[in-house]
Amino acid sequence: MKRSVLCVVLLLVVAFGQPTVAQEEDSAAGHWSGEIEIPGSALAIDVDLLEDTAGWSGDISIPAQQLSDYVLADVAVDGADVSFRMPDVPGDPTFTGKRDGDTITGDFAQGGQTFPFTLTRGENRAAIARAALEGIDPIIEQALADFGIPGLAVAVVANDQLVFAKGYGKRDVENDLAATPETLFAIGSTSKAFTAFILGTLVDEGRLDWDTPVIEYLPDFRMFDEYATQHLKVRDLLIHSSGLPRHDLSWYGADATREELYQRLAYLEPTRDLGEEFQYQNLMFMTAGYLAERITGSSWEELVRTRVFDPLEMSRTNFSVETSKNDADHAEPYNVDKREATHIPFRNIDAVGPAGSINSSVGEMSQWLRLQLGGGELDGERLIEQATLRQMHTPHMAISAYPSSQRVLTLGYGMGWSIESHRGHFLVQHGGGIDGFISWVALLPLEDFGVVVYTNGAGMNPLPTAVARTVIDRVLGLDDGGYLERSLAAVTTAEETAAEAEAEAEEGAGRVADTAPSHPLEDYAGKYAHPGYSQVAITLEDERLHVEYNGMTASLSHWHYDVFEADEDDAQLDGTKAQFRMDGTGAITELLVVMEPSLPPIPFTRLAEDRLSDPEFLERFAGVYKMASQVITVELRDATLFGTVTGQPTFELAPKGGTTFTILGAEGFSVEFLMDDAGAVTTVRFTQPNGVFDGHRQSDETVDAETVS
Repeated sequence: MKRSVLCVVLLLVVAFGQPTVAQEEDSAAGHWSGEIEIPGSALAIDVDLLEDTAGWSGDISIPAQQLSDYVLADVAVDGADVSFRMPDVPGDPTFTGKRDGDTITGDFAQGGQTFPFTLTRGENRAAIARAALEGIDPIIEQALADFGIPGLAVAVVANDQLVFAKGYGKRDVENDLAATPETLFAIGSTSKAFTAFILGTLVDEGRLDWDTPVIEYLPDFRMFDEYATQHLKVRDLLIHSSGLPRHDLSWYGADATREELYQRLAYLEPTRDLGEEFQYQNLMFMTAGYLAERITGSSWEELVRTRVFDPLEMSRTNFSVETSKNDADHAEPYNVDKREATHIPFRNIDAVGPAGSINSSVGEMSQWLRLQLGGGELDGERLIEQATLRQMHTPHMAISAYPSSQRVLTLGYGMGWSIESHRGHFLVQHGGGIDGFISWVALLPLEDFGVVVYTNGAGMNPLPTAVARTVIDRVLGLDDGGYLERSLAAVTTAEETAAEAEAEAEEGAGRVADTAPSHPLEDYAGKYAHPGYSQVAITLEDERLHVEYNGMTASLSHWHYDVFEADEDDAQLDGTKAQFRMDGTGAITELLVVMEPSLPPIPFTRLAEDRLSDPEFLERFAGVYKMASQVITVELRDATLFGTVTGQPTFELAPKGGTTFTILGAEGFSVEFLMDDAGAVTTVRFTQPNGVFDGHRQSDETVDAETVS
């Protein structure tokens, strides 16, 4: 095939993974990169020179020509003189230069024309990346249109330089505002690497050890499983090996503090043993941030700000969408469905912040890439030891995922990073997704460059990964991996499959026809609680039940028996089944909901109404009741009712619901107070295993008369 090395630069090819060359300190053998100074622009090149018993050989890569590892001829090294040529190429391109240490300068000649060239030992990744990304704008713009994503921003760092940063599309569709490199996006789980970094700095200071059990630092640390409680290590918090499934609904949208979420861990069931299997887990990263807070006495936010953001001059990067949305250049959140973007509200996830609450721009995030690629040092300031940082970039937990192709082979999970082989190249990456935003950050430490892509479109949006991998292949000089085309085809297939499934879905599949609820609808209304999942509120409005959980609401339609289904009011709850259960007395006492798909339905216990802890309301039940020959005395102490039957110990009454109380310590025993139409208490009804017994309230006069007699 004929090639000309002077064509317009479109794509780069970089030699990588060449055989390691044993060389003397002054040898010309090794990897060289540089440029030919052709008119109008510089043409990036890479050269590998090899010396063995047969003499000198080598190859050249010319990114603009998509030329990789082209075998050189007539390679000669004589002292400082270095020369070689490219055989079978028109114009007989020849390089003739002199070497001075780690630099070769000289002339490139082809077809009677001569241009200067310079080669430097090692990679010239910055020049390669700049050339590689020429012409990428229309590709990204077309992709935005194809996928229906409002806006995107991308930045590329190479050789400790920001070589590319640009915004595309709209950060705010309604107000027609363009995305820029400085637009703030919610970066989701790519925040996790910051939390791992903070713990790494504490390791460097000797205040933390990766392999010490968490309970040694947090004596109140509790997991559902006692073995995990005692043996879960600091490292386990960061590598998704805790045994817990996601349990995301325990925190998503919750009005809870970080400490409260930490305390809920004791009530969240695992599906695997500690260390048995990789299971992605946000609450463990939240706990890692909380651990750092307890050790230092500073908030996670303050630690990240002082140890990362301030030194890196990331002044606008922040920890809450409440802060971000007040910035003049921020992206609005959108959900994308069937290539259509719909504006949605911001979702505040401050409490679980160490797992994913950071907001940043690709411009400022490029500083983070520089720090990572610099081995923990930036502009002469070391923020973390290189060995500690490499622990984060090293696989610690295998991810049991069978590869779909040879292009991407997952190796495992590090600390806040996924590790993989990308077409034979070591790649450290992580994605992020939260309401309205999808992001992807990638590092190629051995290639000395990295990519960050942010978008403001959640839902069916593979664009950040597809764009980033396209950029990576360009900079590596590989043929186009077709990520955008394959991702678009996958989205199209998914849409068609969903449409077919919806069309073929049998209405009411699994539903038992002609059933009715066992109780009037008002009997189901109330609050139901689980210690790991907080509260679910069921209300009755306009003769219809409604559910509210963590700020998400939906109406409930009767499904069958005592099972109701959430309607489309909130996409997060749509289709969720809620099953009510009763006790032996027929009272509704429990609500079962599938909150974690890998576990059976979570049982929520019905709470007594607030009035049953109100002394003013409870006062009406205090008094003397008579049941045959027995006298029952009910008295109020603070906000708790106590009862005494003549000749028996005093018992405590615990609110159950309505005007019913259970007798603490006596399973199967309950007390209900009955009232007349005027609201006056007339009867106390004891329900117990051997029957139901009524005691009638005595007037003050009757009590006084019996006392006199």
